[in-house]
Amino acid sequence: MSLSHNKPKKSMATTIVPKDYICTQGDLALINWIKEIPCEPRVEVVLIDDAFVERKWMECLFQPDAYIGDGVIDCYINLIKAQEHLKCRSGGRVHIENAFQFNFLKRDGDVETTTDELYPIKDIAQISSTERRVLLYLDHDMVFIPINIREMHWYLTVINARNMEIQVLDSLGTSFGRNDLIDTIKGLQRQIDMVSERKELKDHRWPDLRIASWPLREIEMEYAKQTDSSSCGLFLLNYIEYWTGDELSDNFTQDDMSHFRKKLAAILLSSDINKRKGCPLYKYDKEVDARSSSDVQILDSLINPKKRKLLCVSEDNEVLMEDDDGPITQADLEMWFVHDWDKRTPIKIPTDKCTNEFLLSGLSIKDMPVTKADLIDVLCDYIMTIQDDTTLE
Repeated sequence: MSLSHNKPKKSMATTIVPKDYICTQGDLALINWIKEIPCEPRVEVVLIDDAFVERKWMECLFQPDAYIGDGVIDCYINLIKAQEHLKCRSGGRVHIENAFQFNFLKRDGDVETTTDELYPIKDIAQISSTERRVLLYLDHDMVFIPINIREMHWYLTVINARNMEIQVLDSLGTSFGRNDLIDTIKGLQRQIDMVSERKELKDHRWPDLRIASWPLREIEMEYAKQTDSSSCGLFLLNYIEYWTGDELSDNFTQDDMSHFRKKLAAILLSSDINKRKGCPLYKYDKEVDARSSSDVQILDSLINPKKRKLLCVSEDNEVLMEDDDGPITQADLEMWFVHDWDKRTPIKIPTDKCTNEFLLSGLSIKDMPVTKADLIDVLCDYIMTIQDDTTLE
């Protein structure tokens, strides 16, 4: 059984409609299964590129008044970035920053700290990283930067080089000041200046590098306005997905965002590029795992020839909740979702010890071919669990 969603947009020709924000029966069944997983110990349920979400962080998508965390924001941003057509829009080439980068830009905007203090000559790695990022920005017409105000409010800043302006898309309008944004732009200007002193900046897409002098333009939203106190992160994600540089490609409302909160959970969990799809990663801290005598626990095999079959799934992903053997249970749903998503056996990984059993558990699933991608995933997970320096070497 698989779930299909229209978000993020699959093509520029796709029009997102209200029902695309609403959970199907299949979505709800998946969400109910995830809710059965305890928030503790730590369980990683989403891993998309370099962003991940643990089970307890998913709670913000199940509580209507919760603030959306940056892990959820980054995972959906990575889904957007995976859509090739969203990398180039009518306003030009787009680069989308992660939710944390704004903190570095804002830090660099502090005039009380000198550039030499921020980037000592001997810190070649940090200087090189900043240089690569500046060159990346200059190779795009628009840079989307999520702004987070004290973990209270999200809004989107777009550095629009073609228009030579800083665009602000805020679901609450001008309710909040722009001090964070001003410091962010100052920080980016300082980074550009530092890089330009080290090398000649040419053959880029920006007509002017003095971005601190570009005007701020508040984008007026007709319908895509927030009327509650907690949906700002959801509005942010849809601004990122739909903004072309001049307008939103699709319309949405507060009512759509209220539905999208739970839908977002299903989209992240069921995404084909979610490496934890169907195989949550259990992380045991030392104190949690102190009573365990084994380093690795392998869950029961998901391959069960006697398991019940899903009788019917409609075109709208509606699950028939009863078959010839009686009512379908939560355990049945779990087996269907896990088996159809990914046939690797889930594993629980403690972080206090590492053994070869972990590698064996990932590589010796009976009757299942191991691809190069599987091998890389297992090795990366293994390396991440190593706490002992000698073992790591």
